[in-house]
Amino acid sequence: MGARKAIILLAAASATALSLTGCFGVETTPEKSAKAAAKAKNAVTAQKGLKIGAVNAKVKVEDAAIVQDPNGVAAVVRLKNTGSTQVTVPIAITVSDAQGKKLYANDTPGLDPSLTSVAVLKAGGEVDWVNNQILVAGKAAKAAAEVGQAKGKGAPSALPEIAIEGVTHGQDEDGFFAQGTLRNESAVSQKRLVVTCVARDGGKVVAAGRAVVEKLDPFATVKKPTKFTVFFIGDPKSAKLDCSAPPTVLS
Repeated sequence: MGARKAIILLAAASATALSLTGCFGVETTPEKSAKAAAKAKNAVTAQKGLKIGAVNAKVKVEDAAIVQDPNGVAAVVRLKNTGSTQVTVPIAITVSDAQGKKLYANDTPGLDPSLTSVAVLKAGGEVDWVNNQILVAGKAAKAAAEVGQAKGKGAPSALPEIAIEGVTHGQDEDGFFAQGTLRNESAVSQKRLVVTCVARDGGKVVAAGRAVVEKLDPFATVKKPTKFTVFFIGDPKSAKLDCSAPPTVLS
């Protein structure tokens, strides 16, 4: 067989192989990219933003406040539970300007659950909920809050106790902050524990912030407290500081 004929036969065989590959469904790079883009679009479409539905008659919104500084805007909602312990309680907030125009609402799909709900509300208890990731195109003036029906199952008779100790506050080049330690007094490891700190001066909220501790094991296991740092929006230096960390894993 001549070299020229051999080359022609080889080229024909290669073309046949490529044709068969296409027939058997092997995707090209553009096809893969298009499919990945469609899948991502469908995933975003499938996400749903917060919807309150029926209002929770057992949880009272005692206060909804706004604090802001060059670092951003935070909303602080003070809740009081007049009923039994409730788990995964949704909170809808709307931030408006001085003319009442809506600037922000936490109903965007994909938000972290801690920005749309509080993990647990003790029977007869009060708690501050903070959203410090508010993006507004204008000057925020006021906030309104609405609480929905609890989404979680019934809570155990005794909730895990999280102790907050040694809280101090200071200031550095990044702004005002609070630092302290956490002790998980229960036997249940906590995940994505949210620590909120709110500063009030004469009952008025003047600063607020929050931090997320990814994991907090029982103190009996680790034998040492876990440090946390909360960065504030607002100025807390002359105010009374109140920090809390409701448990996220109950049993």
